[in-house]
Amino acid sequence: MADEKRGLKGMARHTGDLLGDAGSFRRRQGGYDRCPWIGLSDTPTSVILLTMAMSFEEFRSSLISADLRAGLGVQLTDLEAQQVADDPASAQSWYAYWLSTQPATPPPPAGPAFDAPPPVFDAAPPGFDAPPPAYAAGPGYPAQYGGPVGSPVYPGYEPAPEGRPGTKKRVGLWVTLSILGALLLITAIVVIFAFATARHWTKTDVPEQPETFRSEEYETGRVDVTMDDVNPCTVNQDWTDCTNLMVATYTAACVDVELTETATLLCAEYSTAIDEMKALDGDGYFVATLGTYGSLHQTPEIDTRQVSNDDYEPAVTHEAVCYLDFIGECE
Repeated sequence: MADEKRGLKGMARHTGDLLGDAGSFRRRQGGYDRCPWIGLSDTPTSVILLTMAMSFEEFRSSLISADLRAGLGVQLTDLEAQQVADDPASAQSWYAYWLSTQPATPPPPAGPAFDAPPPVFDAAPPGFDAPPPAYAAGPGYPAQYGGPVGSPVYPGYEPAPEGRPGTKKRVGLWVTLSILGALLLITAIVVIFAFATARHWTKTDVPEQPETFRSEEYETGRVDVTMDDVNPCTVNQDWTDCTNLMVATYTAACVDVELTETATLLCAEYSTAIDEMKALDGDGYFVATLGTYGSLHQTPEIDTRQVSNDDYEPAVTHEAVCYLDFIGECE
C-alpha cells in the first residue's frame, strides 16, 4: 500500500513537471476537485496535491482561459478576468491573494500520514481575509452567473475598457469645441471686416419739390406820358394865354415824376415847343391856326413779373450704410 502511494506521488510530480505552471488544484470543503488536465478520481487514494510555483505573468495569462482560471480557483467571469488581466495593479492583487491561498508544500509524509486529507481552509490567511473585490454592479457591464458585474472598487484601480469610451467622449468634445471656436473666430473676422469697409451714403426717401411761379402785373413807379390830338389852345386866342395853357399841360404830365424813356422824349419835345412859342410872343399876338400839339396825359407804367407760389419742399433723406456691398442699404 505504501509502495502504491509513493508511486502515485511520483506520477503526480512527474505530471506536474510536464504540465509546468498550468496545473493546480482548487480546494473544496471536504476534499479537492478533480484536476481537468489529469484524470484522477476524488477517492482519497488517488488525490494528489500539485502545488507548484507560478510566476505573475503566467498567472496573468492564465486568467484569460476559463479552464485555467477554474483550476486556479479564481472566481471571476470572463469579462472580469479580461479586465483584471488588462490592469497590472488588479492582476498583481489577485496574484498575491491566490498565492496566499496556496498551502506551503510540506515534506513528503511517510507511511499512513499520506492517506489523511489536507486541512480545510475555511478562511484566507491573515492579511488576506477576503479576495480582492470583484466588480460592483454598474450600468456598463451585464450581470453574469447570477451576480452583478461592474468596475473594481478597491483603491488605485482605473478601468481600461476596450475602446476607451471616456477618451472618445473627450476627443469628441474637444473636436466640437474646436469647430465652434473656429466658427466664432471666422464670424468675428467677417464682422470686423464688414464694419471696417462699410460704405455710408445719403439715400433720398422723397424727392425735392421745386418752387413754382406765376406771372402778375404791377406798377413800376414810373409814369408814361401820352399826347392826344386835342390842342389846349383855340383860334383867335391870345398868344400868351395859349402858351400858358401848354405850360400847364406840360407841368401836370412831366414835372416831378419818374418818366419812362418814351415819356421823357415826348416831354422834352413838348417843352421845346413851349420855348418856341414864348420866343414868338408879342403884344397883340393871337392864335391864327392850331398846331399839331395836343394835350398831355400821365399814366403809371405797368410791367409783368414772376411771383413765387411758395410751394418749395426740400428732399427727405437719411444716412444709409452698406456692408460688404450686399448687406444693408446698398445702391
